[in-house]
Amino acid sequence: MPQEMSFAQALTEARQIIVQQSNRIKTDLEKLKALQETIATQAGTIADSDRQLKQKTAELEAAGDQIKTITVHLEESKVAREQAEAVVDRQGQRLTQMQETIAGLEKQLADQSAKFEQTTRELDGLRSQLPTQEDTEALAALTALLSAKKGAPAAKPIESPAQDGAAAA
Repeated sequence: MPQEMSFAQALTEARQIIVQQSNRIKTDLEKLKALQETIATQAGTIADSDRQLKQKTAELEAAGDQIKTITVHLEESKVAREQAEAVVDRQGQRLTQMQETIAGLEKQLADQSAKFEQTTRELDGLRSQLPTQEDTEALAALTALLSAKKGAPAAKPIESPAQDGAAAA
C-alpha cells in the first residue's frame, strides 16, 4: 500500500511540483520570447530581402528596357550604316565613271591639240608658199610693165589669200 502522506508533506510536495512547473513555464516563456525575437529579426531580414529583391527586379526590368532600346538603336544604326555604304558605293562608282570620262576627254583634248598644232604647222607651211605682199606688188608691177610693152590694157593684180586675210582683219 502506498504510504500515507501527511497533509504537510502533500503540501510540500505540491509546492515543489508547482515550483517545478513554474520554473518550466518561466523557461518555456524565455524560450518563447527568444523565438519571438528570432522570428521578429528574421521577419525584418525577410522584409529587407523582399525589398531588395523588388529593387533588383525593378533594376533588371529597367536594364531590360534599356537593352531593348539599345537593340533598336543598334538595328537602326546598322540600317543607316548599310544605307551609307550603299550611297558611298554608288558615289564611288560615279566617281570612277567620271574619272574615266575625264581621262577620255583629256585624251580627246590632247588628240585635238595635236591635230590643231599639226594643222597650224600645215597652215604656216602653206602661208610660206604663198606670195607675200611684196611678191604680189612685184608681180603686179611686172604685169603692168609687160602690158605696157604690148599695148594691152593693164591687168588687174592677183590677190593672194594672205592679202584677203589681211584685208578682212
